[in-house]
Amino acid sequence: MAEIMVRRSPKRSVALMEPVHYHPLDLLDEIERFASEAWDSWTPMIGPSGLLADMDVYEEKDELVVRMELPGIKKEDIDISVSGDMLTVKAEKSEEQEKTEGRTYYRSERCFGEYTRSIRLPFPVSAEKVNAHFEGGLLDIRLPKAQKARAKKIEVKAK
Repeated sequence: MAEIMVRRSPKRSVALMEPVHYHPLDLLDEIERFASEAWDSWTPMIGPSGLLADMDVYEEKDELVVRMELPGIKKEDIDISVSGDMLTVKAEKSEEQEKTEGRTYYRSERCFGEYTRSIRLPFPVSAEKVNAHFEGGLLDIRLPKAQKARAKKIEVKAK
């Protein structure tokens, strides 16, 4: 038989000192309730300048690669610019102009508006050689390093 030690305090009630027995399914109900509340309270990430697009930025060979998720955006609604050491991507997701009369919404989570992201480039790039590809809501921008930013191999000579 296991012993239970309880620290006694005059301020505690007797009910708090008795062991509590939970049914295993009670814990599952609590987890489900917690997850449901967390999901129901979710709101999209909105930055100071509008919707916030998720992105990855990494170096590959002699170029910087920026991958950005822009779901529901059309290619013609994307604007990319390089100015000095800043890359700026703007895109607009327009609200659909469909008839909403007679509808009863139980949930409306889709967002519309402008995406704007600006990032400082970690090294100089050749702005005239930047290329971008957009497919399936994923924008892929490739920014080649400027010639002066590329590492130059120095050959060591012996006398």
